[in-house]
Amino acid sequence: MHPSKSIIFFTVFSGTGYGILLCLSYLTFVTDINFNNNFKLFLMITSFIFICSGLLSSTLHLGHPERAWRSFSQWKSSWLSREGLAAVVTFLPLMIFYLFWYLDSFFYIYFLHSTSILCLITIYCTGQMYATIKTIPAWNNKLVTPIYTINSICMGALTVYCFTRFYGFEINYLYHFTIVSLSLCLFLKVIYWYVISKKIISTANSATGLGKNNNISLFEGPHTGKNFLTTEMINKIKKEKANFLRLCFVILTCVLPIYMIIQESSLIIDSFMLKVSFFLVLIFALIGMLIERYLFFIQAKHVVSLYYGEKKV
Repeated sequence: MHPSKSIIFFTVFSGTGYGILLCLSYLTFVTDINFNNNFKLFLMITSFIFICSGLLSSTLHLGHPERAWRSFSQWKSSWLSREGLAAVVTFLPLMIFYLFWYLDSFFYIYFLHSTSILCLITIYCTGQMYATIKTIPAWNNKLVTPIYTINSICMGALTVYCFTRFYGFEINYLYHFTIVSLSLCLFLKVIYWYVISKKIISTANSATGLGKNNNISLFEGPHTGKNFLTTEMINKIKKEKANFLRLCFVILTCVLPIYMIIQESSLIIDSFMLKVSFFLVLIFALIGMLIERYLFFIQAKHVVSLYYGEKKV
């Protein structure tokens, strides 16, 4: 599939913004979080920018962005509509949570948890939007939604962890939560890569209905030039490049952050350089996650590609 830059940005940044709120919700369950107002305001602004920039970018790939509101009308059958509605509904309790949290009102906990539930629903709908597309076997996979969910959680946890280190806070539960979520992200992604490399749903033989024993090959393409199908649904990437990008994701998003978190106490650097290091770790992790989303799209093959020379999908 064509890797639209706006959709890649949307899935990474909005997911990270929701992940920040899910991480805060988890922390309120396991420990008392006593952040000063400056840090609270910083987290609020960061999560809000992540969520809003991601959601707004999702409209940029549309031919007529002004008609985006029509996507809400098919909520009974479309995961895209459900995702849009869930994202919009999330904003009201989110704003109330921001207000109560900044004012140190105890009621912030209730709105944080309700917002987190809506965030989780939105993330789930986004994952299901891809996982239910049967014509793209790499997406029509039970691992797609869990992977997108854990991607959001681990990036949210890493963002909060890096910011707490930047401001000098230490939370043991956050330390373990971040390492476990990053490890689970890597584990699920490796399994997913293995599954899509072995799983063959359709071939040229099965697509034409000419049986398993025939060796069907394309004699001549259906079109002499490029069209919507060839530009949007048929994109190829060399195996060597794909493997290199996978390695970049593993190192930047998983290995490097885990190493920095575990080895932080043994690093012989001053506090300023430590803050800079964690800031760079977060930037590199976001870059790695953008790479992961790029691979998610570019490696997905639509079944229509069988009629354009592809041997299997």
